[in-house]
Amino acid sequence: MPKLVVCGAINWDTSCFVERLPLPGEEVRVKHIIRVSGGTGGNVAVASARILGAKEVALIGALGKDEIARQQVAALDAEGVLVDGISHIAGEESGQAYIFVNQEGQNVIASRLGANARLRPEHLHNPPVKHLLQECEGIAITDPPLDVVTELIALAKQRSIPVLWDPGILVSHGWEALQTLAHQVAILLLNEAEAIALWGSTKLNTCLQHLHGLEFHNHVVLKLGAEGAAMLETATGVASEIPALPLNDLGLNVVNTVGCGDVFVGAFAAYRVLGTSMGKSLILASIAAGLNAAQPETRGGPQRANLELVEQRSRDLGFAVREHKLSSYY
Repeated sequence: MPKLVVCGAINWDTSCFVERLPLPGEEVRVKHIIRVSGGTGGNVAVASARILGAKEVALIGALGKDEIARQQVAALDAEGVLVDGISHIAGEESGQAYIFVNQEGQNVIASRLGANARLRPEHLHNPPVKHLLQECEGIAITDPPLDVVTELIALAKQRSIPVLWDPGILVSHGWEALQTLAHQVAILLLNEAEAIALWGSTKLNTCLQHLHGLEFHNHVVLKLGAEGAAMLETATGVASEIPALPLNDLGLNVVNTVGCGDVFVGAFAAYRVLGTSMGKSLILASIAAGLNAAQPETRGGPQRANLELVEQRSRDLGFAVREHKLSSYY
């Protein structure tokens, strides 16, 4: 049975690589196109499986009954991800995403949710899914519909299973809709845009002050892209900061940043179920995301052996977590 269960979107990604992102109404020339499996749930599951191994990660999600769905299941199975928790929705096409990537690796994304939006709480009570949830040691939730998040957190709470949640697109519901659920998870992960949408800032002092006022005592991890990552221990006011992986010093260059946040989440979740400390998990997740940025694919992440080898090399470059207590904590 799997150590980790992931729940979230499964998309077919069409990535168009351009010199620069178009302005409104402007046409730009596409240099080349890559069509691959993606979606936050699928990406996190694959990144985790590359660390934990075959059959140690299961994915809960929804696909249509179309050719894309068949390709998605085959791709996940090839990565060793258990697919028993995927529901196939009749009359709905599988999710798709359309991505423009410029020569600096920056991107814009438009998604057609399709079957992803049709996942329902009752799907969590199907026998194969119930079996997965009874046996796992951790759950990573990304962006399924909010009622599915609510039910999954409730089921995890009944079984005392730790939950990591990266709400992604769900931040559009606003903090009032999310905060009750956020209080019930062990770790909340947000990227820069999501933190600004919820709290108006990514400044650690400001975020901590806001969360302290809400009596929020769980861990918050901020994925800050080129600025690295940070973790807030809201109960103590301690922040752990780590810079972005120094790719140039490792002989690598940024190619595509799409999916790097998902690789971060997958690596972080994988090492947490292995019992790795929060700080070490933050380091390894940051390295995994950095290595993924040097690849053109949106779905990926390093194998465990390579990741841990780069972690050893990175220490010699001064790549480490810096901990400090924030001045606004009171």
